[in-house]
Amino acid sequence: MSPGQAFPEIIDLESIFGDPAARPSVSCTPIGDVRKTDHVRNDVSVRVSSHVIIVPTAGMGSHIVDMATYMVEPGSVIHVQPGQVQRWLPNEEFDGWAIVIAPHVCPPGLFDLTSPSPKVVLGTSIEVAKSLVASLTEPDLLPPKAQARLRLSIAAVLLELIASAGEGPTIPPELSSEQAIVSDFRRELEFHYLTSRSVTDYAKLIGCSPKTLTRATNRVLGQTPKQVIDARVTYAASRLLANTDISISWISTKLGFSQQSNFAKFFARQVGLTPAAYRSDFSTTR
Repeated sequence: MSPGQAFPEIIDLESIFGDPAARPSVSCTPIGDVRKTDHVRNDVSVRVSSHVIIVPTAGMGSHIVDMATYMVEPGSVIHVQPGQVQRWLPNEEFDGWAIVIAPHVCPPGLFDLTSPSPKVVLGTSIEVAKSLVASLTEPDLLPPKAQARLRLSIAAVLLELIASAGEGPTIPPELSSEQAIVSDFRRELEFHYLTSRSVTDYAKLIGCSPKTLTRATNRVLGQTPKQVIDARVTYAASRLLANTDISISWISTKLGFSQQSNFAKFFARQVGLTPAAYRSDFSTTR
């Protein structure tokens, strides 16, 4: 840190790794290799655009998330969510894995509310987590013809395990009414996302105005209703593309798009890849 500088420089993940479309949806890097990268050696904070899960396997140390320091130790993980800032501290000696998972792999709704602590103590779930991490980091454990598809599913399950093990967010009292609206919205979204992506439609279903729904989702989730809807549709599309051989045309129709070209543009805007390119990532070893 240079003299007189209050905080280390903050950069975006893309400036280190390039366009997110060029990165795999799930990647696993030994922490020893992470420490060799320039942003760690230069003590630079990084704003991440994906889920970053630090899984220690030996030793202890510290990691900074949003300017707060958390102890890294076996039996727990550090979960950095998209939009948060992390910094690797120098001279830490713990070993393990840094697992990066693209946002669209995460089941919708898991981490939408005010963030719980980035440090998650897994307790009795630690053995399950170890098995999941081993499956991600040791390719020989998975059938060769399905490795890419299974890694996607395993990453989603790992995120669900972390969400269930965490203490969960605390809802401020002033957001209780907005939280009720968001809960109703999420419930209706699960029933209707295949047929409607209209904010007005969902506002009518839960008995409020579009303006009220927008205010509630912005305050509780930090997202617009349209972003929430699009995330749910993107998740459904990515799972179908990665885990089935159903035609892209059928997926487009199933998700309520009048034309396949509209679906392709939507998916590329959300994920950074066309549906065909995304599927190819998971079909090369089938």
